[in-house]
Formats: sequence, C-alpha cells, structure tokens
Amino acid sequence: MTVPTKSPHPVHTPVGDVRGEPLHAPVIDWFDEHARDLPWRRPEAGSWGVMVSEFMLQQTPVNRVLPVYEQWLARWPRPADLAAEAPGEAVRAWGPVSYTHL
Repeated sequence: MTVPTKSPHPVHTPVGDVRGEPLHAPVIDWFDEHARDLPWRRPEAGSWGVMVSEFMLQQTPVNRVLPVYEQWLARWPRPADLAAEAPGEAVRAWGPVSYTHL
C-alpha cells in the first residue's frame, strides 16, 4: 500500500481528524457499544441471509425490513428454495419492502 501524498486541498486529505489520527478506532468503539442486534449480523445468517438483507435494506428502513426478512428466510432458507418457487410468490412476499408500500 502506498502512502498518500499531501495535497494542498483539504478534500483530498486522508480520512482522519485534524491531527491526522485515524477515525476507525473511535467508530469501531462506538459500534461495539451501540450496534443494534440485527439477524443479518449474526454468524448464522450466512451469505444468503446477508444478501437478502442487503437487497431489502436498499431503500427501506430496518424496522420495516425485519419482519419481512424473517418471513422470507423462513420460507426460502436457501437460494434453491426461492428458485423453485413461482416468480409471483417472491414478488408478493417482497411487497412490504417495495415502493408500493411506502
């Protein structure tokens, strides 16, 4: 990894506070203390659960995603389960996190 060169323009400076100290440690500390317990952050969520959450959370608040996420994974715990379903079923199940329900 190369060290960024100093730029005369503040917008091009590396991320950090005014002394140039990294911000990652305070952010990680804050997250450790304040992070919500969400099902897709748990190890058992697996890659399928994380991907489903990413799609659902694109433009929908967490409080609306939670019940749909849990119903979705109960119905389709693996991608193959969803693939075997009629497309209309997935669209109907997606309804509560779609634009039509905003």
